[in-house]
Amino acid sequence: VADALLDKIASKMGEAAIRKAKQQASKFAEKTKKMQRGLGCLGFVGGALTAFLSFFGMLNLLNPLSMVVEAYTFLFGIGIVLLEMQNQCFPLSFFEKWAKFMTTLSGRGVFYIYVGSLIMAKCKLFSLVVGGYMMGVGALFVVSAFRAGTEQSRTERELNRVSSESKRVGNDLVGNVKQAWGKFDKENDGAIYTKQLGKLCKALGKPLGKEQLKAAKAKLDAEKLGEIEFSTFLSWWGDMIVSEGPHQV
Repeated sequence: VADALLDKIASKMGEAAIRKAKQQASKFAEKTKKMQRGLGCLGFVGGALTAFLSFFGMLNLLNPLSMVVEAYTFLFGIGIVLLEMQNQCFPLSFFEKWAKFMTTLSGRGVFYIYVGSLIMAKCKLFSLVVGGYMMGVGALFVVSAFRAGTEQSRTERELNRVSSESKRVGNDLVGNVKQAWGKFDKENDGAIYTKQLGKLCKALGKPLGKEQLKAAKAKLDAEKLGEIEFSTFLSWWGDMIVSEGPHQV
C-alpha cells in the first residue's frame, strides 16, 4: 500500500512537471525550428558562394595542387547546398547514411568552419570574405547546438528533480501517517477504532468536518466492525491528498 501511495504521489507531481516541461520544450523547439531555417538559408548561400568561387579556382591549370584543393572545396560547396536544400525542401538520405555528423547542428557548424578556413587560406580578398562568412555561419551553428543541448539538459534536470522530490514527499507522508497512527494503535495490531478517525486526521493536520467524517467512516468501515485497518486508511488518505493537487502533496 505504501508503495502504491508513493507511485500515486510521484505520478501526480510528475504530471504537472511533465506538462510544464513539455510546454517549455515546445516553445523552445518552435524557436529552434525557426532558427534552423534561418541558419539553413545562411548555409545554403555560403555553400553556393563556396562552389562558385572554387569552380573558377579550378580553372587555374598552372597550379595542379591548387586545382585539387579547389576541387575539394567545390565538392564541399555543392554538398552544403544539397544538405541545406534537404533541410528546407526535400529529404536526402545520403548524408544520413554516409555523413551522419552533418545532420546535426554541431557537426555542420564544425564542418562549415573547416571549409571556411580552407577558403581563407587562399589569402585573396573575395576568398577571405567568403571564408569568413562560412566560419561565421559555422560558429552560429555551434552556438545554436550548444543552446539546444543546454535546454535539453535543463529539462532533464528539472524532471529528475521533481522525481526525487516526489519520492521524498511520499516517504515523508508515509512516515507522518505511521507516526500519527502509532499514537492511536495502542495494541499495535494495525487497526484503530473507527471513532478515533477524526482525531487521527486532526493529528495529521487535516481535520474533517462532520459530513466529511461521516462519509469517511462509512467508506473506511463499510462493514461497521468498529475498526479501520492501517492499509485501508493509508490508501484512502493518499487518494485524498493526491486528489487535492501537487501543491497539497
